[in-house]
Amino acid sequence: MTEAEVYQALLEGPNARRVHLSAHVAPESLARYAAGLANREGGVILLGVGTAGRIEDASALEPLQLTHVLHELTGGALLPHVERVETAEGTVWALHVPKAPHVIAPGPGPAPYWDGARLAPLPVQDDAAPPPDPTARPLPAAGLDDLDPAELTRLQARLTDRGSPLAETSKLERLRALGMVREVEGRWRPTVTGLLLAGRPEALARFVPQAEVSYYRHEGDDVDYALREDLLRPLPAALERLHELIQATNRFHPLTVGLFRVEVWDFDVEVYREGLLNAFVHRDWTAPDAVQVHHHPDRLEIANPGGLPPGMTPENILRHPPHRRNPTLAAALARLGYVERAGLGVDKMYRLMLRYGKEPPEYRAWPHAVTLVLHNPGFDAEFVRWVSEAQNRQGAFTLDYLIVTAALRRGPRTTAELARALALEPEPTRKLLWRMEAAGLILAEGQGRARRWRLAPLPR
Repeated sequence: MTEAEVYQALLEGPNARRVHLSAHVAPESLARYAAGLANREGGVILLGVGTAGRIEDASALEPLQLTHVLHELTGGALLPHVERVETAEGTVWALHVPKAPHVIAPGPGPAPYWDGARLAPLPVQDDAAPPPDPTARPLPAAGLDDLDPAELTRLQARLTDRGSPLAETSKLERLRALGMVREVEGRWRPTVTGLLLAGRPEALARFVPQAEVSYYRHEGDDVDYALREDLLRPLPAALERLHELIQATNRFHPLTVGLFRVEVWDFDVEVYREGLLNAFVHRDWTAPDAVQVHHHPDRLEIANPGGLPPGMTPENILRHPPHRRNPTLAAALARLGYVERAGLGVDKMYRLMLRYGKEPPEYRAWPHAVTLVLHNPGFDAEFVRWVSEAQNRQGAFTLDYLIVTAALRRGPRTTAELARALALEPEPTRKLLWRMEAAGLILAEGQGRARRWRLAPLPR
């Protein structure tokens, strides 16, 4: 969203798909407005607009703070994309709220509904049953004894480490809070999420055989593999074993930057772990196929069943509002600390790969499958030093700064080329480049459409 679009929105006022809120709105109220917008058609909340339609500077707010609040107060149902817009009068935050796949009711009282001018109770005719979440489905033929006590202990230990009060509750209360069990005709039955997190292997094979993950290690670029291992285990145990398999041949390169020693891995542990978790959270659990991991020396490919959501493409995936196909599983993994609460897994992978001189993550999409490719073309030691020294001087880079500097490390680029790399429109791209130029990070060469940008040498 641009500055001009913000001012145009102020002239028009709120509407069916846009809410204007003060920067001082209470977290609970913000959650209700976001839920009301999501319960209608989704839209945008402009945060930092006073009652008179004037901009209040909201620069004191942080994007992670906003997404964390909304995630917590809506029980994991809402993860809006947060966009910072700088205006002449101060910062405005644009919260892009997707349409809810089911009714969201944060806190007590009726579910809210944004009617275009104010919050109202959700109309009865719109209070339809949510579409089925495959990971929330109880399994009537399964029992609590299909959950592995060792895996349940693992989950409790994670909650304890995170200081979660759930760790001190009863076993049944903990399982209910995590969406792992539901009551069916007076008896507690595991859900698909319950088996995915703690099911015994024989129960997984019987009820959720698509939970299998197949790992292939390739010696080169050939189709043949040197090692294959099929894993039918709960997701935490599968993640642990995949870590062991990948680390067995994962190399790191030590690099000294100033007084610090940096280890740059062929495949960063946090990056591929995030990629694997994304595959589990976003895959189609109704499809019979398994997640596949192909480990080549120069790339790691993670393929999962289920295409991208409508409107999302490999080109706009970094900017598109978060969308989770399996909210029950995603919420449980978030409470256990396995996935990002702010829906920033893709951002995290970009940040880690770009700051170490790697290529950004590549997504390949088909109607019924998505493959994430993590490339390992080596690393550019001088670029890693440049980024580290620049951040020491300027402070931590935003993701947009990293995308620009990573593109420029291969040589000068035009504004249009950088806009494509950023997946931004030309105007916000130009403003970003001007800020980086003013900070002494990049230099401009030429004028108009012939203008090209390059990295600036850092002062010694």
